[in-house]
Amino acid sequence: MAAIVTTAILPEYWPTILVALFLLVAILRVELRLTDEELIFRDVVGTRRIPRAAVKSARFDYRPPGVVVLEIHRYSGVVDRLHFSPKQSSTELSGGPPAVDSAAYQITRWAEEYQGPRATR
Repeated sequence: MAAIVTTAILPEYWPTILVALFLLVAILRVELRLTDEELIFRDVVGTRRIPRAAVKSARFDYRPPGVVVLEIHRYSGVVDRLHFSPKQSSTELSGGPPAVDSAAYQITRWAEEYQGPRATR
């Protein structure tokens, strides 16, 4: 809101505000990637790497007020909570089972397909 008021008053600040907004969006980008050996989650704070052999399953957990986290369950019992939301069209938003294109579904299938030795971490 302050950006709109500032640009209405001083139009010469447009380029500065646009660059600042672009940098903010670039910094706040969240990435979740599956490789052959690990799950990689990158956010503003840093990067978490979870070995594929340690992943048991994944599901979205809904917490009030409107906070959604992706829970990665490991065989060791540790639960990693990642601030990653499902698609807005996902059936999971209404409490239904995860669809085939859901991140939680894909991570669970990816972990189940692993054929190597299981990690203890």
